Amino acid sequence: MLKRGETMQIFETILIFLAVVIASSLVHILLPKIPLAFIQIILGMLLYITPVPVEFHFDSELFMVALIAPLLFVEGVKVSRVHLRRYIKPVLMMALGLVVTTVIVVGLFVHWIWPELPLAAAFALAAILCPTDAVAVQAITNGKVLPKGSMTILEGESLLNDAAGIISFKIAVAALITGGFSMVNAVEQFLISSIGGFIVGLIIGVALVRFRVSLSRRGIENINMFTFIQLVTPFITYLVAEMFHASGIIAAVVAGLVHGFERDRIAQARTRLQMSYNHTWNILGYALNGFVFSILGFLVPELVGRIIENEPHNFIFLIVVTVLIALAIYLFRFLWVFVLYPYFYLPISPFQKILTNYEDNTKVTEKPPKRGMYAFIMTLCGVHGTISLAIALTLPYMLADHHSFVFRDDLLFIASGMVIMSLIIAQVLLPIVTPNAVQPKQHGMNFKQARVYILEKVIEHLNKLSSEESSYLYGNVIKEYHDKLAFLKTVENEDENTKELERLQKIAFDVENNTLNSLVSNGDITTNILDNYMRYAERTQVYKQSSLIQRIKVEVKTFVLKSRIKTKVRTNAASSLSVIENLREISNVMRTVHYRVVSRLGKETTEANKLEVGMICDSYLMRIENLTPSNFFNPKSETSITKIKLGALREQRRVLNELSEDEEISEVTALKLREAINYDEMIIVDSLTD
Repeated sequence: MLKRGETMQIFETILIFLAVVIASSLVHILLPKIPLAFIQIILGMLLYITPVPVEFHFDSELFMVALIAPLLFVEGVKVSRVHLRRYIKPVLMMALGLVVTTVIVVGLFVHWIWPELPLAAAFALAAILCPTDAVAVQAITNGKVLPKGSMTILEGESLLNDAAGIISFKIAVAALITGGFSMVNAVEQFLISSIGGFIVGLIIGVALVRFRVSLSRRGIENINMFTFIQLVTPFITYLVAEMFHASGIIAAVVAGLVHGFERDRIAQARTRLQMSYNHTWNILGYALNGFVFSILGFLVPELVGRIIENEPHNFIFLIVVTVLIALAIYLFRFLWVFVLYPYFYLPISPFQKILTNYEDNTKVTEKPPKRGMYAFIMTLCGVHGTISLAIALTLPYMLADHHSFVFRDDLLFIASGMVIMSLIIAQVLLPIVTPNAVQPKQHGMNFKQARVYILEKVIEHLNKLSSEESSYLYGNVIKEYHDKLAFLKTVENEDENTKELERLQKIAFDVENNTLNSLVSNGDITTNILDNYMRYAERTQVYKQSSLIQRIKVEVKTFVLKSRIKTKVRTNAASSLSVIENLREISNVMRTVHYRVVSRLGKETTEANKLEVGMICDSYLMRIENLTPSNFFNPKSETSITKIKLGALREQRRVLNELSEDEEISEVTALKLREAINYDEMIIVDSLTD
């Protein structure tokens, strides 16, 4: 049990390293050409020489469940099922075959060059150095072209070899602690742990997915709850699997794959939910990866200091051993890929060539890479990262006979050196041996571009059909389309333009004020209603996000309006209205404002500001939606919204036919778009039958 003081120390340490992660991002903005991982390592080193007290002696099991399980779950969620299925053979060869043989061959090699190191510890070190980091490769090769299919193989390898390496590591550590090793027991344990982890991960993953889908079909759309369920999934999965003596790591990976497959299935239907998932896991992955690399930077000078202090005669020896182990791992990986090259490079099938020709309107020519160069690139891509270091940090301090594990610092030093060495080698050599990416000339629209175009055209169509009386109903449907657009543009990393947003907000405020002025001039609004309207408007997001000067202008204009109202006939007409009637009057004012704001901003809409226009229009719609009493919604209005949605789908199909007839999109893209529209229609039909 951790004492209160130790718990606070761990908490303070976590906060310190998270602060380092944030600082690394700020430095990366100033120095974008330097990989983020390098910056985090350097800042971790600088943290060591500062007087800031940092103590971290994490329990190995706690480290596994709190750090490694969510990291692997995130990787599983992000993996593409389509690509994984196509390259499953080379992925399994790299993730399982290469891992097992590397642990055996490199482990024996380490024991040969370092006889004093126990054989089990040598195998444990080899298992530590098996996991690879595809994310680091992606960052290093940004703007470069890797051989066809190689990144898919690397991503699959990175996901599955983590689990295989961790299981191998646990078997080796168990043998190290107990002092005994049996090949039969090791194989048996490996199979039971793997199969058990797979079953537990599959059951829990499917159960939680079905639970969320069931809630969604019953009209429960609480995004925070759904996101929280997914957030705790890796921890629950890991703990349950370990309770049954199965691999919690395998279980977390499988659960992540199940949730990743669900992401693909509902991508068209639950855009806001998908955005929430993406943001949540991006934040978690960012924090966990940065945390580990910062720890690595902190560890290196600390380990070097301890080794020089306790065993200065071994320092040069450890450096030489690290280099020799790195050479052995690189050489073995190169030979593995070189020999099995026919299984790795999959030529484009005749059917795929036809599809690609239709999609890109260009003739596909394929020139397979040379076997040696392909193997060399795949060898350099075997970058070690967060998982390797995270596993190394779980090395035991004590053995079963209550003797300290004297080689712990040595193995941590070698693991840290290997991680840094692989990052540096990849950073230096990969950009040299890989060609620059050439931006292909766009012939027509791809799927995402056509999807955005169709949605934008439907929004324009719905805005034209909307009237002052029906703006609320149409606004609800338009908002759904804005959500879809926002999701697509978020995926493309197109953030809103802040200056343009402020400009459009000012226009919206002016339209709102002019509308209120016209209502005052016509005697259609009372002091009471105006007061209530402004009280509510001040609590909305649009008003809160406006500048202080803008708020003052609104207050002044409101005061002028109140003064003008006093001269009108209907000054006290609303004094006797009921609460519902008062809300109805305010809602009518808001509907009028919403309609005129949308109409005015429609004239300001360009290709570059459609996202910003949608955000403001939706914010005015939310005013009405949040204020309208539930009894305002009757079956008739719900039916009207459904009719509008179906009409919007018809407009989607009409625009799609135009694009197809004008040959702006290929037949393959048109087929995908029709499938997406049919899926949207199915969701509407399901909502009517539930």
